[in-house]
Amino acid sequence: MTADPKSSRSVDEILTAASDESRAALKVLGELVGNEPASVATPAQFATRHLGIDPLALASTRFTGPSTSLSILGNMLRLEIAKHGDAVIIGSPGDGLPPTWSQLDLGLDEHGANTQVTVPGRLVAFFPAGTLAAKGLCVLVDDRHWSREFAILSANADKGVAEGLLASFRERLKSGDNPLRGRVLQASVNDGCIRVGVSPAIDSRREGLILPDALWREIDVFLAAATTRRELLRSLGLGTSRGLLIAGPPGVGKTHLVRVIASSLVGQYTTILADATSMRHALADLYAESDTFGPTLIVLDDIDLVLGHRDSGGDNTALADFLATLDGVRQREDVLTIATTNDPKSLDPAAQRSSRFDMIITLPMPDAQSRARILGRHLEPLGLEIDLHAMAEHLEGATGADVREVVRRAILEHGSSFTQGQLTDIALSGRWRATVNRRKYL
Repeated sequence: MTADPKSSRSVDEILTAASDESRAALKVLGELVGNEPASVATPAQFATRHLGIDPLALASTRFTGPSTSLSILGNMLRLEIAKHGDAVIIGSPGDGLPPTWSQLDLGLDEHGANTQVTVPGRLVAFFPAGTLAAKGLCVLVDDRHWSREFAILSANADKGVAEGLLASFRERLKSGDNPLRGRVLQASVNDGCIRVGVSPAIDSRREGLILPDALWREIDVFLAAATTRRELLRSLGLGTSRGLLIAGPPGVGKTHLVRVIASSLVGQYTTILADATSMRHALADLYAESDTFGPTLIVLDDIDLVLGHRDSGGDNTALADFLATLDGVRQREDVLTIATTNDPKSLDPAAQRSSRFDMIITLPMPDAQSRARILGRHLEPLGLEIDLHAMAEHLEGATGADVREVVRRAILEHGSSFTQGQLTDIALSGRWRATVNRRKYL
């Protein structure tokens, strides 16, 4: 006679599958007979029961890291639970609560649909000997923002096995097992800690940005720390973390340049785009995310809007955090920082020291030749007879973004065909400029 598989399920498995009402009823019954349901048991009690050891013989090998690390580790735990199937027993995190699960956003798939997977958020799982390791172990994940713990619970005698397993999990964070590694991520602050979400991929080419050759040579020197000179720097103990500050007025291509640099590192480096809140309140946690992804490019856009100046007399907390964090980044490997600013004079001098930014470059306003090249790039697909150099002279003082807007305005007004005179009229009229009417009205 074949045993009914339902009859061989453990108490924990039955409780996990039960409804909230059933668990409440069982708790009352348990109290009546002098026992408590398994959901009240702590992870330590769950572990000692399934490992068959005395509570004093229980060891915990813990990792406390960024919230993203916990989500990725939770995803790896999900895969291990699925791999070993019925051999794994899922337990409650205690406090009378059932195991909890959260969503890990993986971004858009090849069909343009948003992809999410359900990962363990707060639970403990028992893996018998011969599954996850040679010895029986329990894995605990607790992704609450005040806890953020991933731990291997084992017998004291098996602590070496637990340490090796935890080290293996952490190494996998920087491998292909991390589905967010090598991608573009957006950082924000939620529940008091950094959260990162998948951002649209960046694909900007160097050919699309008109800059002097001398500036491109500086960019190549910066990138060498991540590419051609990386191993040499490491072997000499000179460090592979670098900082680049890009200055210049609005519209000269600072953001475009950041996108070009990020595109050249895609796959090899994970790019994290920081919003103002994460820059102002959680900069250290932001850089700690490099432990989750390995080589990391962190982008701090418009940093002058966030950091203060000690002479301003205001709250300089963000500045102090920035200075301390950037000094600490020197102790990390493979972390590149790019910051942009419209006004470098508004930044405290300490923020611009070489110990924080190894290179500071200023993007110039485009000269007549550069303006002609920008015009040509946007007008060439239309095949129009336009004197580019004459038009470039009409746009003296315009940024690259301004030149692009002149072409956009011409297309909006005239479609795909317009004359030199019509384009000149738009350029000279100034109606392509965004202006604010500052007159007063009753």
